[in-house]
Amino acid sequence: MDLAKCVAAIYALVHAIEAYTARDSSEMEESLGYEGRFPITDCLAAEAIQLIGGNLVTVFNEPGNLKARENMALAATLAGMAFSNAGVAIVHALEYPMGGALHCSHGAGNGLLLPYVMRFNLPGREETMARIALLLGHDVGGLSPEEGAIIAIEAVEDLRREIGIPLSIRDLGGREDQLPGFAMKAHALDRLTGVNPRKVTLKDLEQILRDAF
Repeated sequence: MDLAKCVAAIYALVHAIEAYTARDSSEMEESLGYEGRFPITDCLAAEAIQLIGGNLVTVFNEPGNLKARENMALAATLAGMAFSNAGVAIVHALEYPMGGALHCSHGAGNGLLLPYVMRFNLPGREETMARIALLLGHDVGGLSPEEGAIIAIEAVEDLRREIGIPLSIRDLGGREDQLPGFAMKAHALDRLTGVNPRKVTLKDLEQILRDAF
C-alpha cells in the first residue's frame, strides 16, 4: 500500500480520537463553532476507532483485501461525522503551521503528532483513553485507567511505525528553531485549542513540539 493511502488511513484515526477526547458539549463556548463531544459523537468515533484498529494494518499488508478497505472507508466516514460535530483540537492546531512550513501532507503531520498530544491530554481523560486501547484491540482488564491510557498511546505509536508514518518532526526536515513559531501560530487558533480537553498554553504547545522533535 502506498504512503498516501497510509496517511489517509491514519488521518481518520486522528479525527476519531480528537472527537472522542474533545471537551464535553456542556463546557463548550458557542463562538468556537463546534459542539464538543456528546453521546452521538462518542458512538461514531468509537465505531471508527474500532474499525481502524481491526483493519488498518490488514489494508497496509494486503491492499487487495476489499473487505478491509471497505471497513476503512466506513471508519473514515464515521470519524468525519464525529469530528464535524465534536470538533478537532490541538493535533490539528499544531499541524497547520508545521505542515505549511515543512510541506508535508496534512495526514502525515497529524499522524506524527497524535501520540504526543494524547500524552499531554492524558490527565482527565484516562478512562476515555483506556477505552481507546480496548477499541484498538488491546486487553486492559485489571489495569488502572491510567495504565490503560498508556497502552492506547503506545498502540497509536505502534500503528504509526507499522505503516511508515514519520515519527519525529526532524524526519520531516524540521528544525528546532522553527518550533516556537509553530507553537505561536497554533496558539492563536482558538477554534481548535478551545476544543482540547485540557487547557493549553503557548509553553505547553512548544513543549509538545519539542517532545515530537
